[in-house]
Amino acid sequence: MLTFNAQIFSALRKLYFLTWFFGMANFANAQQFKNNVGAPYTGLSAYSKKFNDVFGVISNTASLGEIKKTAIGIFGEQRFGLSDLNNFSAQIALATKAGTIGLQGNRFGNNSFNETQLGVGYARTLGNMLSIGGKVNYYNQQIAGYGNGGTVNFEAGMLLHLTAKLNAGVSVFNPAGGKFGVNKTEKLQSVYKFGLGYDVSDKVFIGAEAVKEENTPLNMISTLHYQFEKKFYAKLGVSTAANNFFAAIGLNLNQQFRLDLFASHHQQLGITPGLLLQYSFNQNKP
Repeated sequence: MLTFNAQIFSALRKLYFLTWFFGMANFANAQQFKNNVGAPYTGLSAYSKKFNDVFGVISNTASLGEIKKTAIGIFGEQRFGLSDLNNFSAQIALATKAGTIGLQGNRFGNNSFNETQLGVGYARTLGNMLSIGGKVNYYNQQIAGYGNGGTVNFEAGMLLHLTAKLNAGVSVFNPAGGKFGVNKTEKLQSVYKFGLGYDVSDKVFIGAEAVKEENTPLNMISTLHYQFEKKFYAKLGVSTAANNFFAAIGLNLNQQFRLDLFASHHQQLGITPGLLLQYSFNQNKP
C-alpha cells in the first residue's frame, strides 16, 4: 500500500507540472470532430514506450513505428448520451520489417449530418531516439438537403525518446488547408499538437498534450494511467476543450485482448459513455 501511494503521489505531482506547463487553467468550449470527447486519453499512448498501442496514431502518426505487433482497434462513444452524436473509429496497424502501415476510419453523426474520414499512414523508427510518420486522409461531410463534399489532406508527426522514460512529440494535421463543398468555400481546419509523456514505472504513466486547432482556443488534454496488475488498469484525466473530466477501467487478457469501459462528464451537457476494444496478434515485426 505504501508503494502504491508513493507512485500515485509522484505521478500526480508530475501531472500537475505538465498541466501547468501547457496552461491548463484556460478552459474553452470548442469541440472537435477529430478528438474523442468521452475518452480523449486514447491518443496519448503515443507518448509512452510501455503503454503504446494502435490508438496512439490519433495524436501522432509517428507512434505507428513503435508498434511491434500487428493490431486492430475499435472505438465508439455516444456523445452526451445522444444517438445523433455517435462517434466511431477503427484503427489497424500492420507491423512489417520496413516499418508499420496504418489504416484508419472515422465516422461521426447521423443520416442527416455526418463526417467521415479514411486514412492510410506509414511510420518507422530511426535509431533508438526518433520515430517519424505520415498519413494521407480523405475527409467527407454530408448534410441532408445540401449534398456532400470531400477533400484530401495529410498529416505528419515526429516522436523523440528523450530518456528511457520521457517522450515528446509534435504533429501537424492539414497544414495546407484543404477546401471542400459545392463551391470549395468550406475549409478543413489545421491542427497542431505537442505532447509529453512520462513512464513513471511499469505500472504508472502520465501524459499531456496541447492541441491548437485553427480558429479555436488551445485545448489541453492530460491523463494518468495506473496498472493495478497484469490484467486490470484505470485511467483518469481532463480535457479543457469540452470542459470535461473522464475516467476508464480496463482489462488486458494474455497481452492480446484489451477492453476499456469509459465515461466523461460535462457540467452542462452531461455524460458521454463509450467502449474501446483492441486485439494484438502474436507475431512481432519480422
